[in-house]
Amino acid sequence: MKADLILKNADIWTVDQRKPHAQALAIHQSNIIAVGSNEEIEVLAAPFTSVFDLGGRLVLPGFNDCHTHFITAALRSATNLDLYGVSTMEEVQARLRLFAIEHPNYDWFYGMRWFPTRINQGVWPTRADLDAIESIHPVVIFDIDGHTCWTNTAAIQRKGYTTETPDPEGGQILRDSSGYPTGVFFENAQEAFERYPPVSKDEFPALFKKEVAKLNRLGITSLSNNGVKPEHLDAIDTMATQDALYIRINEWPFLLDGLDKAIGWRNRFANNEKIRVGTLKIMFDGVMSNYSAWMLEPYADNPSETGYPLIEPEKLLPMVVAADQAGFQVAAHVIGTRAIHTMLDIYEQAQQQNGKRDSRHRLEHVEASQPDDRRRFAELGVIASMTPVHCTADLEGYYISRLGEKGHYGFAWRSFLDHGVHLSFGTDWPAVDLKEPSPLEQIFAAVTRCTPQNYGRLKWHLEQQITIQEAIRSYTLESAYAERMDHRKGSLTPGKLADMIILSENILDIPPEKLLETEVLMTIFDGKIVFRTDSF
Repeated sequence: MKADLILKNADIWTVDQRKPHAQALAIHQSNIIAVGSNEEIEVLAAPFTSVFDLGGRLVLPGFNDCHTHFITAALRSATNLDLYGVSTMEEVQARLRLFAIEHPNYDWFYGMRWFPTRINQGVWPTRADLDAIESIHPVVIFDIDGHTCWTNTAAIQRKGYTTETPDPEGGQILRDSSGYPTGVFFENAQEAFERYPPVSKDEFPALFKKEVAKLNRLGITSLSNNGVKPEHLDAIDTMATQDALYIRINEWPFLLDGLDKAIGWRNRFANNEKIRVGTLKIMFDGVMSNYSAWMLEPYADNPSETGYPLIEPEKLLPMVVAADQAGFQVAAHVIGTRAIHTMLDIYEQAQQQNGKRDSRHRLEHVEASQPDDRRRFAELGVIASMTPVHCTADLEGYYISRLGEKGHYGFAWRSFLDHGVHLSFGTDWPAVDLKEPSPLEQIFAAVTRCTPQNYGRLKWHLEQQITIQEAIRSYTLESAYAERMDHRKGSLTPGKLADMIILSENILDIPPEKLLETEVLMTIFDGKIVFRTDSF
């Protein structure tokens, strides 16, 4: 078998412990067929083979973002007011004023990605702040982590909220002295509000392809996604059939939507290596920014609060047992110590009822864990799926104050690895304080536990740092393991899918700050070049 494409004179880090380093590799159609020395690989060349001499540049497996809401982000990118980077109420109001002028025909004004502790001196804003700019059109703006929304009075009235509207289970409506909503809604209380205007099946493909091209530029070749509508999944399926889908998608339906739909989707894509459905998502608690993450102990800066579950554990248990019995992996959003502990109990009970199997259930985010529970991850085979920038971006905003003396509970990457836990990384895009879902920025966060701005200044539990090699593994092979696809991707191994990237710097051998100067020069997906810089 001759190669369609050969990379030679490279520094290839395979993330395969059996053969970690190589000079060259060969690709035939969608697969890697050989990895070895220049001499071993050159004999696979034919007249039709494309050969790239990389001049010693680093080659890695393509990045696999293990947790995103990418499709929702793509849909919002074309229609929503983006408040990323805004730090004052005046900036919010100025952007809303301009957005209203530019979109006079919109029925609702939707926005996203405001950071609660960075505007209004950390005090929750109110509907009056938005009413001052827009009182006719309803305005609803979701915060950066998507667990809190802020609305104007018109939006409250359009949805029929009054002083008599009760808080839903697993949610909270902030109220003024009269009991009327202030305009801020937490968790399940925000479910009445849509996150973006409708996008038709015909409009979707061009928008989606544009966003996928950005991921390829960042070196991302695979992702797990939660939140796709059936008509958009149909469009993505059509792209895959036409060989026009340049990202692998592991889609997560919601567990609460029942097994029938998920089984139908799983069967539909059973033999598809670009679209898969085998994981079910559950939201079990909230976030620390609004004190809804469920804790075993009160918050250090708000002793009256311990958070709350978004669904009662006794209701969730039979759903997880049924999903496990049906062969699904469950991915549970858990941030607080009590949510993590309780969800481990639920997974343990599912294992006791159904027998031990290769379920690879996951806990997503795992931001504050008790030391004893980290051992249980390994014992139960539960994956810790985490977002490093959630630690570094939110540290000074609220993590240091929320956890206080329990700071050692936070983002325990080193401890998980030392316990033998499978640790996978993703961005949670767009629910993360980044301009774009850059894996290299996530890796920087994992190895420094700092933002670029506070690097070298803020030292918060640096005993939990990990190495660049470990962080890359968590973004490649471990993320593939976390979706039960490590037999086909995640390392540069003969027989696996030909998804890989070429970097401008050898990030295995540079100071951490140089990570942020590193570029992806080329991205190869399914054996084809889908991104290449002009200079390479």
